Amino acid sequence: MDKISKTRIKALKVSLEYIFAILFGIFNMIPVFWGIITSIKPLREISRIPPRLTGFAPTLSHYITVLNGPFIESILNSLLYAILAILMGVILGYLAAYGFARRKFPLKGLLFFIVVVGIPLSGGSSVLLIPNYLYLLKLRLTNHWYTLPLIYAAYNMPMAIWLLIAGVKAVPIEMEEAANIDGVSQFYIVSWLIPPLIKPSLAAAALFIFIGSWNDYITASVMVSGNLKAIQQAIYEYMGYFGIEWGRLTAAATLAILPILAVFTFAGRQLVSGLTAGAVKG
Repeated sequence: MDKISKTRIKALKVSLEYIFAILFGIFNMIPVFWGIITSIKPLREISRIPPRLTGFAPTLSHYITVLNGPFIESILNSLLYAILAILMGVILGYLAAYGFARRKFPLKGLLFFIVVVGIPLSGGSSVLLIPNYLYLLKLRLTNHWYTLPLIYAAYNMPMAIWLLIAGVKAVPIEMEEAANIDGVSQFYIVSWLIPPLIKPSLAAAALFIFIGSWNDYITASVMVSGNLKAIQQAIYEYMGYFGIEWGRLTAAATLAILPILAVFTFAGRQLVSGLTAGAVKG
């Protein structure tokens, strides 16, 4: 096969990959697009059969109703839970990752195996929900402002450690050795020298914790209630006993995805860099 044929085949493969990615993106965005359209429809248009995408007067009444209710409190609750979980998960995960990457200690291999096995917890774990609830209930730690941050940090810790180990390993050990020769303390190295050099890994870990915290429903619905409800619980409340309030439901869901879109818009490159470092450095 000549060089020109190989080039054409490679170009065809790349084109097919782009086409597949575009079609996959469009397919996944259809429900989001339909939800946004529904959120600005008047009530009579939402129940119209067949439904239509155009030809109606857009309204923000559903958003106004949602924002004037307790939904704002749930948004602030979820932001608090996510921020606290990020702080705990990133700080503790970084310290653990540094130990795995730079130190030798007993049972290191076994502990790292436990970390790897725990990575799926970052997607939530319904299997552990009941024992966690019974354990926290016995300790009287349920239905507090710190209940969900503790759980989210614990669930996402293995993923954070895995990402941060790769980041720490990417920093040459010679830099730390040179700093030690210059009289720099170990505390300074861990606290101030290494973190700026592994920003992509720190950002990736923080993003994963944020997504896991923001999108959780099952754990939040069991662990907290009342004025501590998270945003996903608030969305579900628009599915009432007498029917689904589609206008308010889609408006609330649209508001809920805005932070996720903002995070990926402004920090998506850091996420990709962090994941790439993990794939390359291992």
